[in-house]
Amino acid sequence: MKNVFKAAGIFSLVLMLFAVCTAFTGTNAAGDDDYSCTVIVKYSDGSLATSVKVSTDVSGGISCAGGRDFYTDKNGEVTLKWVKGCYLKMVYVKGTGYKVDYQDGKSYTLTMD
Repeated sequence: MKNVFKAAGIFSLVLMLFAVCTAFTGTNAAGDDDYSCTVIVKYSDGSLATSVKVSTDVSGGISCAGGRDFYTDKNGEVTLKWVKGCYLKMVYVKGTGYKVDYQDGKSYTLTMD
């Protein structure tokens, strides 16, 4: 009888582990059909913001919850990506939020305050 409970416990543990690992796949994970735009980030004095964290916030429905983190390159440039069908409404640079209406496939310049 002990072996039956032991086997049932191991089976339950494996089943729970499988459920946890497959149930919480992120909808904001990178995909091939994502929208994207290119942004050049500058400081208010006009210098390029290199190696700066840029985060996004999207809206448009339950599948659009969340955002992603990116970093500018040596030219202050970053390619932002978001889930197809969602709208990119906020960009956070070094913790400061900027309201945007960036569109797929376009290029922008963001000057920090």
